[in-house]
Amino acid sequence: MPEPGAVAPAIERAFRWTGEFVDPALEAAYARASWPETQARLRSVLIAVYIYVGWAVFDFLLIGFGWAFVALTAGRLATLAVLLVALNRYTTYDDYKQFMRCALSTQILVAIVAPVSLVLGQADFAASLLAVVVVLFAFYISMPTALPSTLTNALALSIAFVAICPWLADVSPAALGQIAALVAVVNAIGVEMVRAANRLRRSGFLTLMRQQELYDQLKREVEVRREAEQAVRATEESFQSLFYAAPLPISLVDPVDYRLVQANIAALKLFDISEDEAEGFDVRTFFSEEDLGARLDRLLVSGRAGVPVEFRLKRRDGTLIWALVSAATVQFHGRPALLIGIQDVTARHKEAETLREARDQATAASRSKSEFLANMSHELRTPLNAIIGFSEALERELFGPVGNPRYREYAEDIHNSGVHLLSLINDILDLSKIEAGQFTLHEDETELDHMVEAATRIVRHRAQQANIAIECNLPKPSIFLVADERALKQVLINLVSNAVKFSPDGSAVKIEAQVCAESLRIAVIDKGIGIAEHDIPRALTPFTQVDGSLSRAHEGTGLGLPLAKHLTELHDGTLTIQSEPDVGTTVYVDLPLSRVVGRDASPKESAAI
Repeated sequence: MPEPGAVAPAIERAFRWTGEFVDPALEAAYARASWPETQARLRSVLIAVYIYVGWAVFDFLLIGFGWAFVALTAGRLATLAVLLVALNRYTTYDDYKQFMRCALSTQILVAIVAPVSLVLGQADFAASLLAVVVVLFAFYISMPTALPSTLTNALALSIAFVAICPWLADVSPAALGQIAALVAVVNAIGVEMVRAANRLRRSGFLTLMRQQELYDQLKREVEVRREAEQAVRATEESFQSLFYAAPLPISLVDPVDYRLVQANIAALKLFDISEDEAEGFDVRTFFSEEDLGARLDRLLVSGRAGVPVEFRLKRRDGTLIWALVSAATVQFHGRPALLIGIQDVTARHKEAETLREARDQATAASRSKSEFLANMSHELRTPLNAIIGFSEALERELFGPVGNPRYREYAEDIHNSGVHLLSLINDILDLSKIEAGQFTLHEDETELDHMVEAATRIVRHRAQQANIAIECNLPKPSIFLVADERALKQVLINLVSNAVKFSPDGSAVKIEAQVCAESLRIAVIDKGIGIAEHDIPRALTPFTQVDGSLSRAHEGTGLGLPLAKHLTELHDGTLTIQSEPDVGTTVYVDLPLSRVVGRDASPKESAAI
């Protein structure tokens, strides 16, 4: 339970400085509930607006008929018109925003017309000051739910009045400062008045909500209690028949000496005693426990909480069983009794032991697998680091020129391939992380053309050996994505490598991309051997080859497609395969448009690949 002093900060955090709720939903609920009051407050200043419009008579007497008089009168009539529109047209809470706009527009018009009228009419200074004070208070009284806007309009009127004071009367700088201070005090009082009223009304609203919640909770509890009483009456009427017919052993025991008061047929069968022997039989003889007293006391305590206690029981024939024993205190024939239920869990106990042993074995196997992968990755990384380092030295000619420029190209290819192979080793470990939900994406803005070029560069040599062309058809201008560049590049490498591996010599592998209605679709298309429809799920299973024979024609570990699928799904995308044997395969990678830089989530353009 929180300390009393901790309640006040919690309440303070529930309100904004304006006195309104911080929670938008709660503020909207209050605004809906207080809608009649909001209308009434604005309606309360209607008479003042009529007087404000009638002030045009004084404008006529002071400044005469002219453009200034016409403009001021138009402003006054516009103020009244906007207020009447708010009160007569926007009469439901669904029109709340339009209502508030009209109310604020009324304030803005008053803030503009009033200073101009005072300057042109050369009104009495004291009357002008009083009029401005009245208008300021009218602002704060009529609009309690839009304090920032009201304060802005009030400050604008205050500043305008202070600015025109030298035109209304001959005031010294000190007097002008006093007037400014007075107007500031009026605004401060208005703000604090609105804040206090807002908080007071909303506190009352919270109180009413809590009372309603308590009422609803009490109503539910009364209903639950009524249903419980009905259930108890029904239970009492059928207790005896249910008690004897229950399939689980149930018995009533005296809590003082633990002797049987009554037992059902299943309990008599479990205890291996007759109904005549049951009455007064000491049930403690069936408990094979050393600290039986403490265990029975625990049973009584846990029984009140509805938690069963596991006991080891001994039948009359000496057979040991494990059972969950639960107990509840009931009234039987006017005296307390223990209603004891027994559930034989011997089989479950044996299964739990078997599962525990299997879990230990699985944990040991998982640990061995992790150690094996870590050791293998270390053993592979060591020579790869040397290959990468030496190829980089050759590529950059750190120790002098290498002669033929093609050597530099070869060194660059060796370096790129070594880096990629190192990333593949990491991906073997990443697959287990992905399946365990521990893989983390390192997202950044990257160019699609760059990723496709980097991926095709790695597999191009193999494609050239097989006389297979790699064709790219990408959108112009280039598309930029927010993604993990290494992960998406790995997806493309895996898909293009598969396409090249299963394509006939002299064919082509196409990489296409298009912004569709709901996604960025990347397609890798080949005219290879294809996959039967029923084999597609197997192709997406880790370490599984569609051709599983020892004499299969194509090498591979079965990680390419599964890893590509997992990495795509980590980007909130989907990977789908359309294939037909001896025709070819198309693999679609669909990424959400939210990852495309400069694209909305639902673009209008759509195209099919």
